[in-house]
Amino acid sequence: MFSETSLRKIKGFSASDPVVSLYLNTEPSRGNSETHRLRLRNMLKSLYLEKDVERINQFFEHEYDWLGRSVAVFSCAPAGFFEYITVAIPVKDFIQVGSCTMVEPLMDQLEEYSNIGVVLVDQQGARFLHFNMGELVDQEGLLGAEIKNVKSGSSSSAHGFRGGTMDGARHIKEKVDRNLRGTVEFGEKYFARHKVKKIVIGGNEENAARFKSSLNKALQGIVAGTIAMNITATYTEVWNKIVQFIR
Repeated sequence: MFSETSLRKIKGFSASDPVVSLYLNTEPSRGNSETHRLRLRNMLKSLYLEKDVERINQFFEHEYDWLGRSVAVFSCAPAGFFEYITVAIPVKDFIQVGSCTMVEPLMDQLEEYSNIGVVLVDQQGARFLHFNMGELVDQEGLLGAEIKNVKSGSSSSAHGFRGGTMDGARHIKEKVDRNLRGTVEFGEKYFARHKVKKIVIGGNEENAARFKSSLNKALQGIVAGTIAMNITATYTEVWNKIVQFIR
């Protein structure tokens, strides 16, 4: 996971010799490592800087683990400069030669994908997740009072619903409201503690809308939107959905 600090070092480099900036998408959905290597070779065909080509090939053959979804490489062989950043978010294949490093795609990703808070909410509780640059930093869960559906047609419902369905429905609503208040209170502290810059709410439309409207105004202002997502979804499923949503 990269940060503004690690990116600042790369951004600040410049030299009188040409600097190579290369971005390679290594998503599994685009193929295996051999497929990625083939695309890499095609990109390097246009590069006339032999020492940089040699250093970049050495990196991909012997140093890169192919575990990220993208990688950015920066090379200036005459100056002895070589840096790379593995990225958990897909980027487009790209190569450029210039007088300085091209870091704008990484800056854009920092803007879009850093410190995202996610809540998956239902009537009984919620899961809270904190993602930073595609990596799961933390997750916590909160479980409130159990919610059971009220069955219609009970024998006690024949006389004005006394003690029957009406009272049962009222009791269920009180539980749901109480659970929501507890979830929101917990969520506000969670998002503040992790200093999230963007919030995504997952759940059905009604639960997501109620959770958002109950947040304080400051947090409502950084809600990016809602996604349809079950509270039991894996963190990988959640992150993939967020990437699609932000795209």
